[in-house]
Amino acid sequence: MSLYPEDTQTFYLLSKLGIIMKNFVKVCLSVVFLFLGMSYPGAIFGRESNTAKVTESKQQPVPNRDVVAIVNGQEITRQELSDLLIDTYGEDALEVLIRRALVYQEAEKEGVSATRDEIEQKLNKLVSEEVEALMRANKIQDKAELEKELLKVGINYEQFEEKIAKKLSRQAEVELLAEKVMKKTITITDEELRRAYDQIYGERIEASQIVYRTRREAEEALKKLRIGADFETMARNESIDRASAARGGKMQAFNPKDSLGKEVAHLKPGEFSDIIRTDYGYHIIKVTKRQAASNKSLDSVRGELENIIKNRHYRERLGPWLISLTENAFVRKNLNQD
Repeated sequence: MSLYPEDTQTFYLLSKLGIIMKNFVKVCLSVVFLFLGMSYPGAIFGRESNTAKVTESKQQPVPNRDVVAIVNGQEITRQELSDLLIDTYGEDALEVLIRRALVYQEAEKEGVSATRDEIEQKLNKLVSEEVEALMRANKIQDKAELEKELLKVGINYEQFEEKIAKKLSRQAEVELLAEKVMKKTITITDEELRRAYDQIYGERIEASQIVYRTRREAEEALKKLRIGADFETMARNESIDRASAARGGKMQAFNPKDSLGKEVAHLKPGEFSDIIRTDYGYHIIKVTKRQAASNKSLDSVRGELENIIKNRHYRERLGPWLISLTENAFVRKNLNQD
């Protein structure tokens, strides 16, 4: 539910780099995402993109505010620009503005507000996330490399961040208000706290796996392992779970109280399981390490755990909550006028 929808796009061209930076508008204007119950805040509230004009043609004097550009003596008016944007993005953009209005109204009704410091903190987080996403998408290794590439087209990193922040300032406030309103409705049970504590601070099992499509394949593999075949090599070559296979079968650490953990909780490091059936296939799991539980008490980390649980509930409930606000609101649109 945090996927970026491929929707409305504007482009930020770094011509000397050959990098196309997608506009946040593509992320934010997807009505489809909202009605599928998706809860990525940027997709729902209208997060805009890191767009900045890096190269510009020579400025020509613009005689009045109604003229946005002059091309070889021909004027392009603000109305022409407005008509183009409405024709291209109008319906989706209007949905974003409606959802924003509903969030502001709900926050006022609930007596919820956000301080300047809170908004600034949220904005910094959004900017950081967007820069990191852009770097991953364009295979840029670190900030130094990004700044080097930006300087080639006449913009430094600070200017780049400022332009992103300008586009995201309203987004930060809207997301923060929605989060505060929703978290007021979230109640956390003792069972949830205990489960979260076990997952984060309880005993952990580090293990590797080989996953097969059929039991027969798994049985043949188990015979080979029992006579000394190398587990890591078989995982790399044979496992259908390619994510763990690429790591020689290494899995994310898990709790012995989890459904999978219960199947291997009796094993010592170096031992491997019998065949375990799941929805993903037939697994053979080798325990590599047992991590003892933390000595921190539940009460000492209660605040941290409550915040983690509330954030999870917020992400799960955001889409349905916004749908409910929309369904119960009186909205009259007047976008298309002849």
